[in-house]
Amino acid sequence: MAVKHHIKVLVIDDDPSVCKTVGLLLEDHGYRPKSFTDAQEALEHAVDESYQIAIVDLRMPKMDGVEVVEKLKAIDDNMCCIVMTAYPNLDTATETMRRGTSDYIPKPFKQEELLEAVDRVCRKLGLIYTDESDLNSLIGQRIRAERLRQNLTLRQLSDRTDLTTSQLSQVELGKNAASIWALARISNSLGLRLATLLTGL
Repeated sequence: MAVKHHIKVLVIDDDPSVCKTVGLLLEDHGYRPKSFTDAQEALEHAVDESYQIAIVDLRMPKMDGVEVVEKLKAIDDNMCCIVMTAYPNLDTATETMRRGTSDYIPKPFKQEELLEAVDRVCRKLGLIYTDESDLNSLIGQRIRAERLRQNLTLRQLSDRTDLTTSQLSQVELGKNAASIWALARISNSLGLRLATLLTGL
C-alpha cells in the first residue's frame, strides 16, 4: 500500500465548497490537506509551515492564481503547484506552466483527474513510498518468481548465496526484511542487477 500520510497539500480557492470538496477528497486518499479561501492568509501560513504541494484556483478576487504560485515558489521553490480553473485555454495553461506550475486542471474536474494530478506530482518528487510489509512481500514475490522461472530449488539458491533455505524462504514469503547484502547476493545469484530486482517498488 502506498504511504501518503506525510504529504501535506495546501488548497487555495475562494469558493468554500471547492475547498471542502478537495480537502475531503485528499484526506480520504491519505493526504494531509489544509484549505484556505483567502490567498494572503494561505501565503502567510505557508511561511510558517512547509507543504510539498499546493492546489491553487486561477481566478480569485484579491489575488490571481499565477501570482499566488509565484509567491509560493518564492517561499519554497521545491513546492509543486497545481492550478485549477473554470476558464481553461491554451494561453493560460502555457503561462501558468511557464511561471512554475506543475500541472493544470480544468473545472469542473472529475475526482480521478485531481487525484491523478496529485499522484503524478508526488511520484515526480519521490514522495510516495510503499508500506514496509508490502514492500517485503513484493520483493519476496519477485525473487520467488525469478527462482521458479530458472527452475531453481531453495536448496540450489542457498548453495549459490550462502544463505540458509530458511532465510530464503522467509524472504520469499515477505516475513523477513532482507538486508541489502542479502538482496545483493540473491540478485547476483539469479543473474540480475539489484536495481532490476527493486525497479518500480
